[in-house]
Amino acid sequence: MSGAPRVTLEANYDQYRSLNEREVHVYLSVAASTAADRPPGPPSGARFAEVILLDQSGSMSSPRTKLQRAKEASCAAIDTLREGTLFAVVAGTHRATMVYPRESFLAPANAGTRAEAKQAVNRLAPGAQGTVIGAWLDKARELLEPHGDLIRHALLLTDGQNVHQDRSARSMETVLTDCRSVFTCDARGIGADWEPAELRRIAEELQGTADAVPDLADLAPGFRALISTAMGRTLSDLALRVRCAPGVSVSVLEQAHPALADLLSHRLPLAGTAAADYPTGPWSSETRRFVATFTVTGDRTVGAEAETLASIEVVTGAIGTELAVPVSPVGVVTARWLDQPAPETVLGADRRRHEREKELYALRWRGGALFRQGDRQGACDAWGRAVALATELRNEDALRRLGKVVRVEDAARGVVSLLPELDPDYVLQAMMGTVTSSSYGPSRHPGPPADPSPEGPPAPGPGCPRCGRVAVAGARYCENLECDHEFTAGSPVVGG
Repeated sequence: MSGAPRVTLEANYDQYRSLNEREVHVYLSVAASTAADRPPGPPSGARFAEVILLDQSGSMSSPRTKLQRAKEASCAAIDTLREGTLFAVVAGTHRATMVYPRESFLAPANAGTRAEAKQAVNRLAPGAQGTVIGAWLDKARELLEPHGDLIRHALLLTDGQNVHQDRSARSMETVLTDCRSVFTCDARGIGADWEPAELRRIAEELQGTADAVPDLADLAPGFRALISTAMGRTLSDLALRVRCAPGVSVSVLEQAHPALADLLSHRLPLAGTAAADYPTGPWSSETRRFVATFTVTGDRTVGAEAETLASIEVVTGAIGTELAVPVSPVGVVTARWLDQPAPETVLGADRRRHEREKELYALRWRGGALFRQGDRQGACDAWGRAVALATELRNEDALRRLGKVVRVEDAARGVVSLLPELDPDYVLQAMMGTVTSSSYGPSRHPGPPADPSPEGPPAPGPGCPRCGRVAVAGARYCENLECDHEFTAGSPVVGG
């Protein structure tokens, strides 16, 4: 790809805020396009590197079909790699062992190397050792780190818990910190003995996804889909660069669509400045939406003049440094302070939906955690509330997952019962998966509700040129009794 990507940034928020409010919620829509930058012809794999991390621990021997299905899925992933993609396959136990190539380097994908790699994968047998997932990720970092000009991705499959990590010289926290800037990772668990919190942590830290695959027949098509999605990303890491005014800080920054991802923990402050970069991972030609909350401290003054709170832009390249290249217009976030309740707009509904999607995921997770602890009634209660919320939000993915663990009697009211002989694999699936805003609509400019309630707060009116106070819409006189400025002689008097 030549030239800079075309990136647009749109910021929607309610500018009018009450003095007793200390948060301003901003909805960002970022669209990236690379189609015009790519040369004609089939896409090349030369800009992409992949490492497949395959669990070979002793637990993979039971049932006998487990390792066989995992090998079939790995071969499917290898076949999906585009010509020229650099790749490797690593087997994981208490250490990481090269499967293909035999030495620690990446091979270019072609007919010959794909055939050799699949032969090597099919020779794998379960080992007798334990599990140190940190060692697998470290090997992926070692292989991918020299290829900083490529989009780098790892696909991890396990059926067990990371029980021997504490015997390693490197903690999982250190491993994930070192891997963050090198590659993204999608993690999948099979069977019922792996720890969902471990895979969730890996996915969150390495900006990928984590999920359960209860039906082993779904493993190969799932691997093909993950590799295809990863190879479809043609832009290296983009980041949101946020620069806050004094007394303003970022308290929330999340990707809301297509899947929820917390960006705060990935914050990279720019030394000596008030700015910070928030990496979002590699992109394809796509649109993503984000939610930011700015918290304001200190005294604020009611007035007609807008106060600048922050600026936001998209950068790429040397993220976290002043050498990063801006690739979008700058969005400026401002506020006008009122000493009356701020008017409600359509953005308030968007925020509530976003929060309820997160609540839905928390309920799914809580239900699974309670079931795994033996609290069947607690699990049923949590999943029932999740069914009602998923129904309200029309979240089909959540309803599909929940339908594998409960019998739904009244979806709207959340009346459910646990399925008899509940498969623990499906419990894990109900807990996992991405948090999606399934019907997160197109970006909308702030404005009054379509059907405002007569008891709702009044819309803001003109700002007084004499004292700066913002009046109620339609007011004839400034409400500051010490000012009493008359706006226009023909304006209606409030209540008159």
